[in-house]
Amino acid sequence: MDESSIKYGGCYSNGIYGNRWAVRQVTREHADGSVTFKIVAGPERRKSATLARDEFASWAQYEVVLKENEWVKLTPDRYREPE
Repeated sequence: MDESSIKYGGCYSNGIYGNRWAVRQVTREHADGSVTFKIVAGPERRKSATLARDEFASWAQYEVVLKENEWVKLTPDRYREPE
């Protein structure tokens, strides 16, 4: 994923199927370019960490949104609903 696509409040998945699948939500952007995130689904849920933006972008395969009880991949035809 392109690091310029990573934004505050966004949720991103690693795209791995099975027990290593995870979703991280960006909770803070730092002046040095790093981002803090919390794990909202998958192993180590509820933990937080900080990574360089490029490291986070390498981990993230695509952006997701929670629709009812399901994480859904955002695609060009499925944009985020207004908040």
